Formats: sequence, structure tokens, C-alpha cells
Amino acid sequence: MRQNPVLQQIQNNMAPGAYTAHGFLGDDQRNLIDILKNDEQIVAKLGVTHEQIASKMRELTLMGIKTPDVPVIVQGKYEVLVDDHRGFIPCPFADNVSEIKRNTRVRNLDSNDSVYWSDLNIHMIEQHGFYEGIGSSFRNDPTTLFQVLGMSINNNLKK
Repeated sequence: MRQNPVLQQIQNNMAPGAYTAHGFLGDDQRNLIDILKNDEQIVAKLGVTHEQIASKMRELTLMGIKTPDVPVIVQGKYEVLVDDHRGFIPCPFADNVSEIKRNTRVRNLDSNDSVYWSDLNIHMIEQHGFYEGIGSSFRNDPTTLFQVLGMSINNNLKK
């Protein structure tokens, strides 16, 4: 699909070296508009919203912040480890948001599957529906997040 000049500039911001050394797109050759539309379709099929996914991610990060660099068991379901890398990283969507360089690793204790995200990932998912490009080191597939975070259709923030 053809994308407008604003999205093209945002996609340029996502290239390696613009905001981060490795960029946000990995080896994904699709236009940003196509990446966004594809992930939007996946999220809609799961029966949740980007905001619900981001909310669960933020909830777990906030629980893990209480013991930085030390894993904590949350709700008896998740092992959460948060590490801080100092400094801030700007959002490539040029929305004047910068997030702390902090990463969260969550392991679902039932499935033993895990996911890894940054505070910027939470923001980009919540505000822009962007999970990063395929092959990006911080790509979070919406289906994987949904499963590992123990979300369910129509009762999405299962506690």
C-alpha cells in the first residue's frame, strides 16, 4: 500500500542510525503503513486493543521496577526482570515523547515462554499500534504478547 509523506518520514526515522544503532524495522522490507495495518488486523482478530496489550505490559514493568535487576514473581504467573540502561530514547513517530531506556523481560511460568520489551515499546504499541518490524531485536509479535501475558478475548486484563 502507498503511504503518505508523513509516514515515510517516520519510516526514515526508524532506519538504523537515525534514533538507534539498529533501528526499529529489522529486515522488514514492507512500508510502515503495511506493518501497522498487518499488526492491527492481528490485534483485532485476538479481540483486544493495542491499549490493553500496552496496559498489561506497563503493569508488569511497574511491578518489576520495585526490584531492579532482580527477578520478581508477579501474580504467581510471571517472572519479571527489569533493567535500566540510563538515559532516554525518543519516539520515532516524532510525537515529542522520550522514554527511559529501561527493558523488561517477562516469563510466563505456566508456558515458560518469554517476551522482552522497552518502555518505548509500550508507548509505541499504545499510541501508534507499532510492534516494530519483523527481524527487529525489539519486535513483539502481538499474538506472542497476547499468549505470554495471559490475555483472553473480551476479558482482556486477566489478573
